[in-house]
Amino acid sequence: MNNKFFPSNFLFIMIMFMGTMMTLSSPHWLTMWMGLELNLMGFLPLMNIKGKSLEAEASMKYFIIQSLSSSVLIMASLMLYNYNMSWYSMFNNKLLSAMILLSLILKLGGAPLHFWLPNMTKQMAWLTLFLILTWQKLAPLFMLTLVGNMQLLIMISLLSTLLGSIMILNQTNMQLIITYSSISHLGWMLSMIMINSTLTFIYFINYIIISIPLLNFLNMYTNNYLYTLTHKNKINKLIMPSLILSLAGMPPLLGFLSKLLILISLMQMNFIIMTLVLFMGTLISLFFYLNMTLMITIKSYLLFNNYMNMKPYNPIIMLNTFSIFIFYFMLNITIKYAMTILH
Repeated sequence: MNNKFFPSNFLFIMIMFMGTMMTLSSPHWLTMWMGLELNLMGFLPLMNIKGKSLEAEASMKYFIIQSLSSSVLIMASLMLYNYNMSWYSMFNNKLLSAMILLSLILKLGGAPLHFWLPNMTKQMAWLTLFLILTWQKLAPLFMLTLVGNMQLLIMISLLSTLLGSIMILNQTNMQLIITYSSISHLGWMLSMIMINSTLTFIYFINYIIISIPLLNFLNMYTNNYLYTLTHKNKINKLIMPSLILSLAGMPPLLGFLSKLLILISLMQMNFIIMTLVLFMGTLISLFFYLNMTLMITIKSYLLFNNYMNMKPYNPIIMLNTFSIFIFYFMLNITIKYAMTILH
């Protein structure tokens, strides 16, 4: 599979897509598990798209971790079925529901079960990294909305936010920076998933919108290391700093909109300590992102030159820049009155 456009890649993409859709549309835990396995079987060949030894090593690590989490998931599900004799009122046993929760957190790469993700993504292709950090998280996030273990989930979300923000400091590898940033963002998503899953998926969609142009630019114009952002190339302009600051959650960009909605919801429910810890984690990562942005803007030779054709990404960049003025009030009203509208 040395050819980047190998014809069977389309088949593998369809298998990966169908596996996720099977999990999202299933009412039954066994078929959700089957969808996760189908998704894994479609994604593993895509990890070896260039046929390099580092990709083969990463795909083997990914297969072992995902198989382990799937095994724990199906064993805990079967034990809960044996305990309740029902697939629909499952979470009466705290130990077994915690096992299901931890198996899904292992799939997502959330702290403290994140150890496999940075080790695997260090030399990974940007397209594969994008799929692991976005599409591959969709099905486990949906399954977490069905698990009723609020205390453990809050602890994992706070730990993910703090650990992802602290570990990003002093990193020089761009893949590791994006990976630890994803762990920190996962903590924000998990903080609301049991309370208001709509906000979680709004945050998830906004993260994808920011990641698409950012990872594409990093793929085209940089090496795998941070210092290459300061070199004399066509990407050194105001677009890259705006995307990085949006990922950090700097107002008035799109990343800030996501965090603001979650903070308002948590404060309305009097989760003050949780809000403060999430805010502290964001401030720690924002310190690193501001240093990174300062390095790009001050040391870049061609900051305001515009050689690159930006037409494919103009709508996404405009959405990222002006989202707080366009969407905040509309989203806030929709979330506030969602139950009234639906009923």
